Amino acid sequence: MVKQLFWVFVVLLIGGGGYFFLERTKPNDPERLPIEREWAVDTTRVLRTDIQPTLNLSGKIVAAREADLRPFVEGRIIEIGNNFYEGGIVSRGELLLAIDPINFESSLDDAKAALLENRSSREEVLVQIRKNVALSESYKKQEELRKLELERRVSLSGEGIISKKANDDSNIAYLSSRQIRITNDYETKRLKAKLKRLDATILRSEVRVDIAKRNLNETLLKAPFDGVLTDISIAIGKWVNTRDYVAQIIDNVNLEVLFHMSDEQYGRITSLGKLAGRPASVIWNSGINSIKLEATLNRAEGEFDAASGGVWIYASIHPNKKLKDLRPGAFVQTKTPDIVYSNSFRVIDTAIYSGDTVFLYNNGRLEERVVKILARDGAHLIITGNIQDGDLIVTTRIPEVAPGLKVRTNSESSQS
Repeated sequence: MVKQLFWVFVVLLIGGGGYFFLERTKPNDPERLPIEREWAVDTTRVLRTDIQPTLNLSGKIVAAREADLRPFVEGRIIEIGNNFYEGGIVSRGELLLAIDPINFESSLDDAKAALLENRSSREEVLVQIRKNVALSESYKKQEELRKLELERRVSLSGEGIISKKANDDSNIAYLSSRQIRITNDYETKRLKAKLKRLDATILRSEVRVDIAKRNLNETLLKAPFDGVLTDISIAIGKWVNTRDYVAQIIDNVNLEVLFHMSDEQYGRITSLGKLAGRPASVIWNSGINSIKLEATLNRAEGEFDAASGGVWIYASIHPNKKLKDLRPGAFVQTKTPDIVYSNSFRVIDTAIYSGDTVFLYNNGRLEERVVKILARDGAHLIITGNIQDGDLIVTTRIPEVAPGLKVRTNSESSQS
């Protein structure tokens, strides 16, 4: 058994030694050099220029005006306008509904009668005043004459020419005429005071007549402006009062677009001056049709929206016959010019790596450049940095991108 194990050991030793000898004496293969990979890329040649991108913003159509319609007086509805139905298009001043006017006509007639009566009373008082004024002159002359007569008689009485009784009679006549004149003057003053009260009464009567006329006119509810009706809630024969809601009218001619602008965008736009008056265009995609409308920025809401990080902007849409089919609530795209970026470059967004890096094509190799992104213009970016006119910027995304990477343009690839 020991002898067998010995020979097994000898055989293994001889085999191992032979393998080791063959490994040490085998010929060496020539060393293979690694092959450098070459990437095919697309490039774009950039030029430095002044660029004004366009802000593309989403928004919706809103009505510049809308109003809840309620009757101004209460009563029973006896008539409804021809276009008073859901979605009905009405013009300003068009009849929407009529309320039974009988009670309001009676109130107007009663107010007119009271006004006429008060005016007649005023005329009577005015005639009496004129009469008293005319008599006042006569009473004043009589008083003066009797005063002179009294003075003569007093003088003659002192000389014993006339009796004391004659003197007393003259005095009584003077006092009587003076009393008549004073009474007439006080009566005139009283009548003038009454005339003022009648003037106030007439003024109140005229107000009542105006109110009665207005109430009668307001039995007819008319459209306050051109628009479309919605949320109809009345019918002929229904009794309504001033608190009852009957419909809503939405201005479908003077429309606005409401869209959101970020803090940064708003800051850039307003840095040029006032927001109002800047041009904009509105694109409404309606089924297979795309309608473009012109607009003008109008105003911004009073405060920034903390949740969205921006502000809501209103733009007035210019009048256009295409608006007849447009309704508030429709979603639209809004475009408005951004500021001008001087001496900048425009590249597609796939050319930017890590948010601030581009790679140039230079004699088959990549060169790294750090840039600053100024703004976005659709699928393109406005940039500036250490770039020269005519530089070729790589626009193909390369997973292993790095400075010095071997590349060829697609035009070179097609020629090889």
